[in-house]
Amino acid sequence: MTARLLPISATERIPVIDQLRGFAIFGILVVNMFYFFHPFFAPQLTAASSAADRAAGFLITFLFLGKFYTLFSFLFGLGLHVQMTRAEASGRRLVPVYLRRLLVLAVLGLAHGVLLWIGDILLLYAVTGLLLLWLFRNRSPRTLKAWAIVLLTSLVLLIGGAVAALTAARYAPPESGAREKIEADFAAIAAEIDRKVAEDYVTYATGDLGTITRARWRDYSELLTRVGPWMLPSVLAMFLLGLRAGKRGWFEPGPAQEQRCRRLLRWALPLGLLLNFYVAVTGFEQNRMGVEIFTWQTVLQITALTYGSVMLALSWVALMILADCRGTLRGLRGALAPVGRMALSNYLLQSVVMTTLAFGYGFGLYGQVGLAVGLGLALGFFALQIPLSRWWLARYRFGPVEWLWRTLTYGRLQQGRSVETVGPESG
Repeated sequence: MTARLLPISATERIPVIDQLRGFAIFGILVVNMFYFFHPFFAPQLTAASSAADRAAGFLITFLFLGKFYTLFSFLFGLGLHVQMTRAEASGRRLVPVYLRRLLVLAVLGLAHGVLLWIGDILLLYAVTGLLLLWLFRNRSPRTLKAWAIVLLTSLVLLIGGAVAALTAARYAPPESGAREKIEADFAAIAAEIDRKVAEDYVTYATGDLGTITRARWRDYSELLTRVGPWMLPSVLAMFLLGLRAGKRGWFEPGPAQEQRCRRLLRWALPLGLLLNFYVAVTGFEQNRMGVEIFTWQTVLQITALTYGSVMLALSWVALMILADCRGTLRGLRGALAPVGRMALSNYLLQSVVMTTLAFGYGFGLYGQVGLAVGLGLALGFFALQIPLSRWWLARYRFGPVEWLWRTLTYGRLQQGRSVETVGPESG
């Protein structure tokens, strides 16, 4: 009989990973806040925006945009390595369990996108996780790094090629009518998006549950097809870097761990900050890309954001590993790790609370929360999630959604009640 792979136990968990996961959940909330209260393709800043909103927009773009789903993706890839190591050590089968894990995650993501909020990333993770499992799990660290670079570069080259083609077409002979057609097509796309944005403001602010659910399904399916393919290369690249980090022993204590982190920080942190500062100071807005700002500056912004986000995400990893090695920032671990232990529950709870505040079947604040107020709301709500997570984990072994995920993955009812006092976990 083949041995079964069982859920990770409290003693097997790595505390710093939960700390990083909790940090990622915070950053994701900050970026998502605008989109809880506005259509995805609505402009974040207009000529009438306040100084506070502009300052908040700059801060979010500089330090948050693109950095935290990147960090979360890195941790997802690392999680596969943790499960591979446990399966190999115990002589148990990994693939059937991991496939069920991805299937459950896909169902949760689909339900999240249709029933709560269109900005779900879980379904994309589940689909991309299949590629990680089948094509890359047994690859060497060198190969994983090479493929990550290829994937990140392919996105930049694709956008650059599209802009080059458009630029060439604009300089076509006047009698061809190519320039006029391009400008007309872009104007039509922009007008259609603006029409749908205006329609969504009314629907989500005033609609009932049925009306909003129908609109949410329409917008979610459109977002998956329009944005999902652009995100998949960067998500898979970070999956690969996370898997590589596990294989290279990034989270195994010792002198090599500290040396690796210090070496990474010497170049990744300053370069990451510089690239992301350029993105912020040039006023990049990801939700308007491809409408009226599809230019060479867009290519430069996407290039800086793509590589700069990876550098900052890896810098946060290195900084927290070093802090953990030296025993500093224990208060930060105590705050972030409980949130990270139940990251999926906290991620979905953010959608439940914010859409209730925003949508017509709740408090109807859709369209009324700007960047500055949203940033304050994100800080305040995350501050509540910290003690809530501590309270829950003092009584239960897992978050409620984690319990469901594990139960369906392993095909057996998981013990929910905490039977012993355990420290922050990860897995």
